[in-house]
Amino acid sequence: MRAERKSVTVASALAVVLSVSLAGCSGSASENPPAQGESGSASDAPSDGGGDSGATTPRGADLAVTSFAISWTDAVDAAMDKFDGRLTDVELDWSMDRYAYAIELVSDSEEYEVRVDADTGEQFDESTEAIESDDIAEKQAEVVDLDEVVSWEDALATALDAQSGTVNEWKLEGTSHGPQYQFDVDDDSGEDYEVSVDATTGDLLGVDD
Repeated sequence: MRAERKSVTVASALAVVLSVSLAGCSGSASENPPAQGESGSASDAPSDGGGDSGATTPRGADLAVTSFAISWTDAVDAAMDKFDGRLTDVELDWSMDRYAYAIELVSDSEEYEVRVDADTGEQFDESTEAIESDDIAEKQAEVVDLDEVVSWEDALATALDAQSGTVNEWKLEGTSHGPQYQFDVDDDSGEDYEVSVDATTGDLLGVDD
């Protein structure tokens, strides 16, 4: 009777040891793999940034509230460092793969155009051409005197008071009737409007769809 009990006890002990050993092996093999974003090799995978490296402002930004490393006045100054002329047009919009300022300057005989990356200051698409003699007077009449225009912020506020929405591009240009700010604004329904503001007085000139 005692020998039988001893045999049963030894067998039970062996069963317990075997059970613990198997549980340890199966636990390491069946443990759930870490989910992406948790600790483990899956979290080392690069996140999907939508294909944008982060070097430039993503397309579709609301230009009314987006800050760029290069201001439009900085961009104009950079253009004037390259060409001795006066401003007739500056526009901020999406250019190929980035936001850039398109700037036009004129001298007494030449017209200069350049684009300036709004995030990096890189200059590209630079060109210079002679102005036809018949067009010189017209070009000179389009010159914008930056000391005489209202601030971009004030013009923007006037435009958004007239038409709320997202600003997807804007420009300041000289015209035969004087300099104007123009803002392209998308409303909540996706309808696009062009809002014009007198750059000298700051008055609203009109809203066109």
